[in-house]
Amino acid sequence: MKKTIFWLGLLFVGFHTAFAQTNYESSFKDENVISGNVGFTTIGEQTFVGFRLQPEFSFGKIGLGLDVPLLFDIENGNLRTEEFSNGVGVLRMIRYLRYGVKKEDPVYVKLGDMTGERLGYGAILGNYTNAVSFERRKVGISADLLFEKKIGLEFLYSDLNFDGSLKLLAVRPYYKPFGALEIPIVNTIEFGLSMVVDKDDFEETTDTGTTNHTQFTRDGNKAYGVDVGAILLKNMFLELTADIQYAKLLKNDALAAHISNTVPTANYDTGQGYAIGLEGGFNFIANVLHVNARIERQWYGDNYIPQFFNFAYEINKDARLQELVPAENSQGIYARLGSEILDLVKVKGELLLPDDLENSNRGAIVGLSLQTKEIANFRVRGTYVKSQLTNLDDAFKFNGNALANALVTYRLNQFMEAGVDYQWTYAQKDDGTFGTVNQVRPYIGFSMKF
Repeated sequence: MKKTIFWLGLLFVGFHTAFAQTNYESSFKDENVISGNVGFTTIGEQTFVGFRLQPEFSFGKIGLGLDVPLLFDIENGNLRTEEFSNGVGVLRMIRYLRYGVKKEDPVYVKLGDMTGERLGYGAILGNYTNAVSFERRKVGISADLLFEKKIGLEFLYSDLNFDGSLKLLAVRPYYKPFGALEIPIVNTIEFGLSMVVDKDDFEETTDTGTTNHTQFTRDGNKAYGVDVGAILLKNMFLELTADIQYAKLLKNDALAAHISNTVPTANYDTGQGYAIGLEGGFNFIANVLHVNARIERQWYGDNYIPQFFNFAYEINKDARLQELVPAENSQGIYARLGSEILDLVKVKGELLLPDDLENSNRGAIVGLSLQTKEIANFRVRGTYVKSQLTNLDDAFKFNGNALANALVTYRLNQFMEAGVDYQWTYAQKDDGTFGTVNQVRPYIGFSMKF
């Protein structure tokens, strides 16, 4: 483990800059593509045949991505409706509808998949997703608004299904006191106040009865934090930002009552933590290489987990909250490193690692993503994340704390392509239980860029 930490430290010192918003324009950001495919999909033990239309459009500041599925059970010919049976239903066909670019435009709004969202610098909500299971993905909304270069507001709402009580709501008003001045560094100083609340009371009724995994959020699961940051350096090649964060996860009364009844000797109360971070980006001439990363030193108190509202939170909220109970005072690092190479390959890795992992009761988090343009007729896109790691050797062993998806396509001619789409998650099934959910979909289809 000491060698692992040493090499991680060396790597991130070498790339001393970390991700921030530079003048770099990603070649993966704006594409106009109309694609559709026909193929077989295996979900659990059932096989379906069907059609999926997936267009993406970008016009100036507006971006739109759709996913329209029509799947039929090969045994009885019935249309599969599970993707539309709960929550927002047919609105799930909207993968995203976006206006603007976050932290680059004064007005940014996004509707749909919230994967990758964070609030402020990410101490409370980071690496978040509301789409942990494909047929149960939610339609959320996020925004970042800046008025007169001084007063800003970030917010995120996880689920526009308005049945029941308030779902996850994250709000961060921020203030840039010198934002209207033309003074480098000084005009980028930013103070933020973050607040997150979730009163999810979702219950699902199936043939086996009513199931809920939100008993601890019903009366409110709350957190808040404060932060300050500034851009220290910015030019055509380099941008460097520094920030300080403080976060508090308030005591959940329902969880406290449950613990007192089941494990009365356990220690559970409000938890808090601190972090100091550096972010930046480096762009080599003519976009040959763009490197972005973040490194963050963290201090955890008892009953506190950094980035508590992340991808694992929406898998099972009650289970995520119970992870706070054994969490003891500790320290650690969060690091992220990514790059785009020759406008063809985009790769990113993330690691949240407590000190002395072998002797800690805290788990690590790893994440990887890869996306390529068409290279020798092949195109690849995939992501993988896993939490609650007690041994980094198990980072790529699938279990209930992992999410994975991969898409590999091969272009047959100017308009036709063949591919395989794979998704793996540990999610809530139709009968209300949790377990492995696999989707494997080989297909053939068309794809046209314009």
